[in-house]
Amino acid sequence: MSSDQSRSAAPLPFPFGPLLLAALPGAGPAAGGNTIQLLGLGLSGVTGVMFGTTPATVVSQDLLGLTVTVVVPAHAAGVVPVTVTNSSGTSNSVSYTYLGTPAPTPPTAASINPASGPVIGGTPFVITGTNLTGGTVTVNGVAATVVGADPTGTLLIGITPTGAATGNVPVVVTTAYGSATVPGGYTYV
Repeated sequence: MSSDQSRSAAPLPFPFGPLLLAALPGAGPAAGGNTIQLLGLGLSGVTGVMFGTTPATVVSQDLLGLTVTVVVPAHAAGVVPVTVTNSSGTSNSVSYTYLGTPAPTPPTAASINPASGPVIGGTPFVITGTNLTGGTVTVNGVAATVVGADPTGTLLIGITPTGAATGNVPVVVTTAYGSATVPGGYTYV
């Protein structure tokens, strides 16, 4: 074949069906809705993309048949095969991992400051710990007034209730995910 013939020849189509090489990124939320790219060869003219048995929405595909951008459908947590289909057939599969929602974490309580105050109550306090956002506080079983928590959930601010008597009492922080007792409690004086 002369060099003139090779320049005038029409490009050859990909000789096989579509070939998937990767899904980028290869993981995302079980709720779906995120956009990913599928990389491969012979991907032009894609008519369908499947995540397991669930179809995805094709957003775009390049003219060279190297990438397809899709919106990931919702699916239970776990690994599923991803395939593409075009007029040449259905591709091999690549894996995509659906990530489950992390288990809620219960609060921890490290300290209360100040650790003592008058039995009449009304003392502002700060509890340090983790996962304190949305927490309620009881001092010896009596609800304290919670003023707020910092956005990271490491500080909870409140006001002590009136105590029944002087002495050391337990302080408990409760969230939707569990409870934590403040070490050393609080001492009414």
